[in-house]
Formats: sequence, C-alpha cells, structure tokens
Amino acid sequence: MIDLNNLIEQANNLTPLPATTVLLAQLVCSPDCYLEDVAELIGFDQALTLKLLRAANSAASASAVRYGTVKEAVARLGTAQVLAFAVACSTRPFLQAAVPGYGLDEGALWRHSVASAIAAEVVPELCRVEVPPESFTAALLHDVGKLVMGRFLTPEVRGYLRRAYEVDHIPQREAESLLLNVHHGELGGIIAQHWKLPVRVVQGITHHHTPDRGMDVICDVTYLSNQIAKGIEASVEGRAYEMKLEPEVTERLGIEPKIVESLCPIAALRYAQVGRRYNAV
Repeated sequence: MIDLNNLIEQANNLTPLPATTVLLAQLVCSPDCYLEDVAELIGFDQALTLKLLRAANSAASASAVRYGTVKEAVARLGTAQVLAFAVACSTRPFLQAAVPGYGLDEGALWRHSVASAIAAEVVPELCRVEVPPESFTAALLHDVGKLVMGRFLTPEVRGYLRRAYEVDHIPQREAESLLLNVHHGELGGIIAQHWKLPVRVVQGITHHHTPDRGMDVICDVTYLSNQIAKGIEASVEGRAYEMKLEPEVTERLGIEPKIVESLCPIAALRYAQVGRRYNAV
C-alpha cells in the first residue's frame, strides 16, 4: 500500500543534527566522558551555550544560584540531561509540528516528548539496575518516526489502521507493520541512524513498544518512560489513565508496578517545573 523505500527515503531526507550535537552524543556515551570535555565542546557552540545557560537557570529558578559558565550548567544538569537538551534544541522544530495522520495537533508530539524525557529522569530513582545516559535522548525521540510516517497516513490508510485497532484488536505497531511493512518505532530508529546518534539510542527508539526484542535496558527504560509520560499528560489534563505495564519490563528493571502508577502525579509536578528547561530551547 505504501512504498517502504519511499518511507525510508523521506526519513533520510530530514535535516541532519548539528555537528556539535553529534559529537556530544558520542562523547557522553563514551566510558571516558568527563564533565570538562563536555563543557569544552559546548563552549565552542555559542548558540547552544546561550540556550544551555538559560535552561540551567530556568531549572534552578527557585534558588538564588545563577549559573554563568557552561561547566556550571553541565554540573547542574548532568551530562545525560545536557545531551537530551542539545538534541531537543535541534529537533523541536520537527517535534512541534502537527501530525494529522496520528491525530496530533501542533505541539502535542513535542509535549509528549518532553514528558517522556522528564519521566526518563525519574525512572533511575526507582530502578535497581544502572540506567544508561543515552536513555534520556531515546525517551525524548521515541516517537520521532511518527513525523515521517504521518505524511503517508491518508484517510484510507487511517481507516484500515482504525479498523485493525478497534475491530480486530491488533496493537498499533503490529497494524502499522502489517499495512506499511514498518512501524513508527522502526522508522524512528532509521531516523536516529541518519542523525548519527549512538547505537543504544537507536535501539531504545526502535523497540520502545517491543522492549523484549531490544534485549537492552535502554529499551525497557524508553518503554517505561513512554508509559509514564502518558500518565503525566493525563494528570496534567485532569483525566484518568490506567497504566498497563508489561510485567517483564518492571521485573527486569526491579520496579514495583504500583510504585510506577503512584509516581505519575509526582512526575507531573516535575514536568511542570523542569519542563521550562526544554521550553527554553
């Protein structure tokens, strides 16, 4: 129904990430990453430096401390969050756009992406396993594949997908795979590869609905961050949300499912506070 090669071509035609962001991703994911190296790399990018300082000070607005150097800002936010922020600076114009094919108004995908990034900051506090620094970026970009796939979801295709969901009770990703030969997670992974992001980020995006297939903790964290983000959005909007988690995921992460559900209102508060950092880009 849809030419897979055309989908992939459209994914690869997206504007590349800036060189600083690509180098930063490689550096943060290196075992030899040091705060000083991150600060030095960012320091050569004037635009990113200004945005990072504004974000660090926005996140710390409740205190009297003001950050005036890149090194102070990196120390305040942490290298993993700085990487996610740098990626957000580059991708917000894409994520801010409406995606009618998925019924997403302007800004909806961006808000969900930010909520997922905030959730990924909370998850390590609950896990009994080490969460890789790339998780924040994977959570932020997990739905990026919808940007391209949404362009191909004509009313006819949307009708087929809706019938698959509502009548045949086929999960979204499976219906997409059946009709389009690829689901939005896989297409997002292709985009992340095109952007030269680390392999684990690609894995987390690709398998955010299928963490069992990813066989990496980043897939579990990205999956869980997506679920928590939905709970955050429901809490912010004052509506009920029943979280359904795959027990294997919470077991691998060493998290009690009930704790995750009770976390959503707390995460929503953090979203309201820390979200200013991402909105500063």
